[in-house]
This record gives sequence, C-alpha cells and structure tokens, in this order.
Amino acid sequence: MRRRSRIPLVLAVAVALAAIGFATAKGLPSQARGSGTAHVVVPVVNRPAIASAEPSPAAISPKPAWQPRNSAELPPGPPIPAAGSGQFHVIPGASVRSGTGSLHTYTVEVEDGIAVPGGDDRFGAIVQATLADPHSWIGGGRIAVRRIDTGTPRFHVRFTSQRTARARCGFDIPVDVSCRVGPDVYLSAARWIRGAVAYHGDLDSYRQYMVNHEVGHAFGNGHRPCPVNGGPAPVMMQQTFSVSDNEILDISGGSAEGVVIHRDGKVCTPNPWPYP
Repeated sequence: MRRRSRIPLVLAVAVALAAIGFATAKGLPSQARGSGTAHVVVPVVNRPAIASAEPSPAAISPKPAWQPRNSAELPPGPPIPAAGSGQFHVIPGASVRSGTGSLHTYTVEVEDGIAVPGGDDRFGAIVQATLADPHSWIGGGRIAVRRIDTGTPRFHVRFTSQRTARARCGFDIPVDVSCRVGPDVYLSAARWIRGAVAYHGDLDSYRQYMVNHEVGHAFGNGHRPCPVNGGPAPVMMQQTFSVSDNEILDISGGSAEGVVIHRDGKVCTPNPWPYP
C-alpha cells in the first residue's frame, strides 16, 4: 500500500478556514461556535435620509382669517346672483292658517333669471316655516298668516338678485340690505347666501331674522335700538348693520330711519325672533 501524503489534507483545512473568515467578514451566514443553531449576521447599512416632499406643519403659514372693516360688510362666501330680470314668479305652495287675530296672506316668489341655493321649494319652505313659528309674529296673538299661491296676497316675500335689491332698497349707504317697499318684501340674495357678521356664520338664524325683520315692516313695525346691554337684540334692530347702537350710528351716518338711537355703548346679542 502506498502511503498518502498529508499535504493535501492540511491544505484543505487551511482553505476551509479561510473561507469561513471571508464569509464572516462579508456578513454571510456562518455557524457560531459551541451552538448547533445557525445565526445570520445582518449588516447595518447607514442610508442617507430622504428629504420629504411635504413641508412640516410648522413650515406652513396659516391662511389669515378674514377681518371685516365693520359689522355691515358682506362676509365672503359662494357666488351671488348679481342680476335678474326684475320680474318675479310665485313658488307653488299653500298653507293652513297659523296664529290668531288679523289674517295676513302672502306669496313666496323668486326673481326670474336667478337660482336660489337649494331650489325654489326649499326657499318657500324656509319662509313658510319661519312665519308659522310661534316665536314669530303670530306669537303676539294679534296676527295670523297663511301662505297662498293664487289670488292677491297682503304681501309678497321675494328672493331678489343683488342688483335688483340695491335698486329697490337703495344703496346710498354702500351696504347690501333687504327691505320692504309697500306690499313687497325684498330679501337680498347677497345676504341670504352670505349672511351678516353679527351672526358669526349662523346662516339659518340670519335667514330667519331676514324674514321676520322685513315682514315686521309689512306689519307696521319700525326700527328699534338695543334696549339692554348684553340682552337679545329686538328683531326690528338693524342687525344686518350691527348689534351695537354705536356702530349702527357710525355705519348709517346718524340716519336710523326715524328711530332714536343714542351713542350709549349698548351691545345686544343676535336674535331672529319677535318673541324669543
């Protein structure tokens, strides 16, 4: 028998040991000493931070809040029907009598050529519900109302474009307002859609105020000042201007349409009802 050389065996062991060392250095799998479980060495890679495309919240400047010059300024909001035909159509719909006392019939109308937000029927429903509410003028026991859509009413409640409202109600004081002229109650689309500063964005309450205030003129009521500082404003106060006596005097230039308003510093809270 020939004697085998020991050199290949030694060389094989050396190669194996070198391979293990190379695998460990490169982060490849190797077997830990004294254990039958294989452990994987996971290299830690320091990746560069990726810049976010979105700015941090602190870097975003908040949009400045709208600041009115005075309480009579028209708030920002959706587009306003600027001009209609000047003619009106009656919205179909009638109601039962609400309240006791002298009956006043009315129609609900929209100027031709403009659209009411939510549609004609919704506008009619808001007007009808407001006037039939026990906090409205029927609450005093001397007035009853009924909506009609045929015949001749005692007064008309009309949704009116900005241009027509300015023409019928006047714009000498450059403020969008609603008004009553004879048997016609003109509700300004500008105010119906945007509201008034005094109502702090409460559009539903302001619309009730519009209806009750202008219909109140149709019932023979004039403007009133704030009677008690901090108390609810009378519905016949010019709340579209302000709920502050001083500010109403400033905005109106001292003309309050026959009502005596003193510069007394009284400020009321907004109120849409004759009998709150």
